[in-house]
Amino acid sequence: MSTKKSNGRLQLRKKPQQERSIQRLDAIMEAAVELIAQDGVGNLKMTDLAARAGVPIGSLYQFFPERAAVVRALHDRHTERVESGALRVFSAATSLAEAEALLGMAVDTFYTTFRNDPIYLPVWLAAISDPDLQRLNIDHQNRLTSVLCAIFRPLLPKGSTIDLERRVMLFVYLTGAVVRRAMIEDEATARRILDEWKKNVQKTMFTD
Repeated sequence: MSTKKSNGRLQLRKKPQQERSIQRLDAIMEAAVELIAQDGVGNLKMTDLAARAGVPIGSLYQFFPERAAVVRALHDRHTERVESGALRVFSAATSLAEAEALLGMAVDTFYTTFRNDPIYLPVWLAAISDPDLQRLNIDHQNRLTSVLCAIFRPLLPKGSTIDLERRVMLFVYLTGAVVRRAMIEDEATARRILDEWKKNVQKTMFTD
């Protein structure tokens, strides 16, 4: 599949400008959340989505060319929330000690933010099973890595030889994996998993 075609199947076909169109898109997104929470991504049908949103099927296709585009819109909501939150929180770090503490807080915040989100895991699973959506997830990880590296690099001591980009990339990737694993456990087990991961991050992130 060409890059242009791949991008086209995931793109919002039109960005609403008028209030009526904005409200219609909001209704579609809300309906998508309800249906995915109820039946999962695999059972999401465009006809059912239009019916739940109370819009004509033609209006739905004016926004989304296919189901994957709906999943992409929901995926983008999650990634934008994570990226904006990371920039806001980590920008306050003025030392490696503060950055280290914030990394632990970020793990906990990621977990508490999405554990009770009924569509986070289904949307993520759908994203990694679709090659085009998977690319978007990797792009998100790369953006987050770049944001954190830009904040952490000036805090490193002169002469540091650590491969900061690789470490931060692994932190971003593995934190997602650890948190998603914790999400399917009971709360006590989840907390033990998160605590062990935070200890590992604290020992290794900024150590030569």
